[in-house]
Amino acid sequence: MIAYLLRRSLHIIPTLFGISLVSFFLIQLSPGGPIDQMADLNPHVTPETKLRLKHEMGLDQPIIVQYARWLKHIATFDFGRSFSDQRPVIRKIGERLPATILLNVLALGLMLILALPIGFWSAVRAGSWFDRTMTLFVFLGFSVPTYAVALVLMIIFGLRLGWLPISGLRDISFVPTSVAHQVIDVARHLALPTLILGLTDLAGLSRYMRGSMLEVIHQDYIRSAQAKGLSAARVYGVHALRNALLPILTILGLMLPDIIGGGVIIETIFAYPGMGRLGYEAIMTRDYNLIMAMTVISAGLTIAGNFFADVLYAYADPRIRYR
Repeated sequence: MIAYLLRRSLHIIPTLFGISLVSFFLIQLSPGGPIDQMADLNPHVTPETKLRLKHEMGLDQPIIVQYARWLKHIATFDFGRSFSDQRPVIRKIGERLPATILLNVLALGLMLILALPIGFWSAVRAGSWFDRTMTLFVFLGFSVPTYAVALVLMIIFGLRLGWLPISGLRDISFVPTSVAHQVIDVARHLALPTLILGLTDLAGLSRYMRGSMLEVIHQDYIRSAQAKGLSAARVYGVHALRNALLPILTILGLMLPDIIGGGVIIETIFAYPGMGRLGYEAIMTRDYNLIMAMTVISAGLTIAGNFFADVLYAYADPRIRYR
């Protein structure tokens, strides 16, 4: 087991290096830049001022030199300063990170609570009215864009009915009198974004669960368990479910980066102060240091998610350890 994990961990550093190299060069070669964004907002900026700013930020040096300097700072976990306001990048990320983790963890929990049972029962009752109904809703979920659902729910529950707020994490004019009131205020702001994010990935995960479960319940050992007279709850809920969850582990591992920056569209629509909105703002202002920091963090979480899935796979299926 340990040798297997060591072999898997040897790929982490080269993969991160390759991702950072490609991302850095692509960002640098894209049109525009942070100096251009600053100049557009200030008509009094002269060409000489732009050259001076480029020199101070090191943007006038060759790309390979800039990458080497950036890599040196990253080795000490220094992501540099944001080009837009000269604040430390790690501080800006730290301010937005808790809100994003809260939103996406709640959405992931909602998705798992609904998607796994729906996929399980759709497979066990394949061809039934429940399966056909869920299939219809799944295809609707795949077809309707996320932003369209968000706008419709904002109009209904926010503007027409006035039940839920449609922007931010807290009400600026709200004066809480207790901790309970603060929790309720945050919960009301989280209701719509959480619901939309959870239902967005619900369709795909439920289909994966259904397909995996269908493949397992047609295996010979399931027929043998049924022939021995085991109850349907034990056959499907214990023997089949454990093996059907194996492919889902990989999907859940790949969802780990979404906890950090998976809600770009939703956070932008709802003006939610999270990492997704911060990444959008960084791209629009060509904030290279902030973009690279979020890219490296997302890449690291993706690799960590894959590694975590490999560990769970090896634990659940001993045959994988000896490959």
